[in-house]
Amino acid sequence: MIQQALVLILMMVAIAACSSATAEAPNPIAIAPVETPTATTPESEPESDPAAPNQPRQLKLKFEVEKPEDLQVVEGDRLQAGQVVALRPGRATLQTRLAQLRFEQSQPPALPSTQPQAAAAARDQARIALLQAQSRLSVAQAEAEQAQALLDRWQIKGLPPHSKAALTMATRDQLALQVQAMQQQLKTAEQQLQQAISQAKQQAKQTQWQAQQRQMELNSVQAQLNALVVKAPYSGRVRRVRWLEQVGGQVKVEVALQVLSDK
Repeated sequence: MIQQALVLILMMVAIAACSSATAEAPNPIAIAPVETPTATTPESEPESDPAAPNQPRQLKLKFEVEKPEDLQVVEGDRLQAGQVVALRPGRATLQTRLAQLRFEQSQPPALPSTQPQAAAAARDQARIALLQAQSRLSVAQAEAEQAQALLDRWQIKGLPPHSKAALTMATRDQLALQVQAMQQQLKTAEQQLQQAISQAKQQAKQTQWQAQQRQMELNSVQAQLNALVVKAPYSGRVRRVRWLEQVGGQVKVEVALQVLSDK
């Protein structure tokens, strides 16, 4: 009995000691892993040689010509930038049209229309004739008034009408009709003058428009001709000329240009 009690006491003491140790132990600290920075490699760039020229050392020009003489260079020629190397096909028709346009431009311009001047002269003549007729009508009207007064006096006296008075009044009526006709002529002359002026302005505009169209076409043809000229893009020496093949009426050519440094 005594032994069992001692064992029980010892077990209780051991349990108490374990509980005390657990209570005093500190909480564990969570340590976050340290991230190791990744090394970045810069993009590689080609190294430039400061002594290298900006232009290529050799250049090959390929184009077509119609005739061998259209090639303007031979092997060994030294060329300046912009110098003509060859003339490409299709220039003959354009050159013919360009010559025609230049010939048309060299011609003196059409004379301005003389219709307005002629119409203005006719209008002025109609005005003068109307003024003269109106002057005669004024005189006739005054004479007719006097004749009418004379007729009135004769009628009061019971005398027959005087033939001269009747003739004067008839003359007045005839002049009045002439004045009306001349007024219509003047109106017609004014309309013809305005029409002639309008036609002259239209003709001038048409002439100016044709000149502008001709100049635009000339510029276009010249630009097409310039596009059919092969020029050296750099200064250099013709290293080699190769006649590649003939297709139809055209011959393909290759010109190797040894580019020379400007230094």
